[in-house]
Amino acid sequence: MSHSVTRTTSGLKRHQRGQAYVEYIVATVFLIAALYAPVFNGESAMTLLIAAFQANQESYVWAMSVPD
Repeated sequence: MSHSVTRTTSGLKRHQRGQAYVEYIVATVFLIAALYAPVFNGESAMTLLIAAFQANQESYVWAMSVPD
């Protein structure tokens, strides 16, 4: 009888791991969709983030090119 309980517990653990995988995928898709959704005057958060990184890089390059 304990052997059938072991199978049930093993099957339950396998099912729980599959459920966590599905939840992870759903959350990841939701996060990516939220980053690319146009919200700020038709621009996405990802576009604004990339523009901020580019501006930071340009400032860094300019600062490095100025002689002491």
